[in-house]
Amino acid sequence: MKTEIKKAIGIVLAVFTLSACAQKQESAVKDMLKDPSKQEEVLTLMVEDHDLGKKYITKMMDNDHATGMMVDELVKAAANDTILAGKLSDMITGYPDLMLLTTHHFMPVIANDSLLSDNFCDHTLEHEELEKAMHNKMEYKKSMEKNH
Repeated sequence: MKTEIKKAIGIVLAVFTLSACAQKQESAVKDMLKDPSKQEEVLTLMVEDHDLGKKYITKMMDNDHATGMMVDELVKAAANDTILAGKLSDMITGYPDLMLLTTHHFMPVIANDSLLSDNFCDHTLEHEELEKAMHNKMEYKKSMEKNH
């Protein structure tokens, strides 16, 4: 019986010790990250280590605020970097549902700006198949209006 009590006390003490160590370690990490050079060191490690970077991105994607921050920064960067903008456009073309969603979202914005509307029409006319499709839709709409 004494042996069992000693084992139980030993287990309880071990749990408390490990718990205290974990709390100290968490506190030590927080303290370490207060140092800007350590922050930079950690961020560099995360950027250069592919697996760690993926884990970090996944963690950020699980947080609405962090996801919003990433999207904001990506769009700002793409607005100033034609190579990044091209990569972003290329990636979006791989997701037709996303293309439709963004097109649907941007149409009212384009329609309310004469310069954007003019450029949109010019770009549409540069693509013969799209030009024909738009023409056919307009003709169909006219014929439906005449019948009603």
